Amino acid sequence: MGKPTVYMWPKFSPDNKYSELLTRSVEDNGLHVEHYDKRNALKPAKGDIVHMHWPSYSYQASSFPLTIVKSLLYAALLLFFKLRGVRLFWTVHNIWPHSTGKTKWDYLMRKYILAVCNKGFVLSESVKREAVETFGVSPDKLVVTPHGHYVDAYPAGGADIRKRFGIPSDHFLFLFVGRINPYKGIERLVEAFTALKLDSAHLLIAGKVDDGYSLDFIDKANDPRIKVYPKFVDDSELVDYLRAGNVVVLPYNQITTSGSAILALSYYKPVVAPKLGSLSEYIPEGGGILYDPADPEGLRKALEQSVRLNREETEKHIAKKLAELDWKKIAGRMIHVYMANRNDIAVMEGQTVSARNIRR
Repeated sequence: MGKPTVYMWPKFSPDNKYSELLTRSVEDNGLHVEHYDKRNALKPAKGDIVHMHWPSYSYQASSFPLTIVKSLLYAALLLFFKLRGVRLFWTVHNIWPHSTGKTKWDYLMRKYILAVCNKGFVLSESVKREAVETFGVSPDKLVVTPHGHYVDAYPAGGADIRKRFGIPSDHFLFLFVGRINPYKGIERLVEAFTALKLDSAHLLIAGKVDDGYSLDFIDKANDPRIKVYPKFVDDSELVDYLRAGNVVVLPYNQITTSGSAILALSYYKPVVAPKLGSLSEYIPEGGGILYDPADPEGLRKALEQSVRLNREETEKHIAKKLAELDWKKIAGRMIHVYMANRNDIAVMEGQTVSARNIRR
């Protein structure tokens, strides 16, 4: 049996660079990767690999009756792959879909997906524990493979973001960048920031606002230090926004794994965030401030503390964490899992080695 083809579902996404960066690293390790979609729905053959990322898009529909039909077709497709000898994997980016949250149907579907998969990948130990508890799977079914970094993933456009929003270059800037919706905790952030009596500090909130979510609370705060850009931040300017900020603040009300936190660290920006989900596994001690979300004053105190961070020391801690989030190491670990229990010979990194000897 020759080397398998990996069908990444999806290989690339306009909204998330994760699968694109992972794909590049898997290919660099010697496996061929194809984008999985309707055009090659039945193409995976015996020994090939189908790696799923956000399965809710494949089984959810605009109404519940349609969701049932779509879910049954999706479940049948996965069963067909199993009978055909295709190896199935799912990276559990979130325990529950952001679009629907926790529902009984999502529980049934996600439990089924894990049951038919050869293995599930999770991005942290905390997500592994939650998945085991939620879906009742064996811990051996789940393998921790961290979310890789975003170093050099986005180009710098060269825009002067501070000048655009009238923020002096010597003033401290708290930055939130990303999609804006209720679970992001923006209201709490505005409240905590306005409680700070720092005339030389500013808060910039940038990102597309979800339909139906009002930012009226910012107007009511009536604080000229707060700047808002309620639109999607294009990839060409994302690095410019990150470079403009002193710290990135992610005051989530709930979170599993935050790509935004990893993005901030990738550009050596310390992160202020609550001790939720896997954030404590990604934000290194000395590389940001983690606060107790149950403490009403936790975020405000964390903002005050972040102003006093030593930049040089902070960057050392962040650099160490980024080394742990190297994509090549992560892809190598995944390939080891892909190839487990196979008897074929795989060519990895320019060398012919037995699959069981691929380094973790």
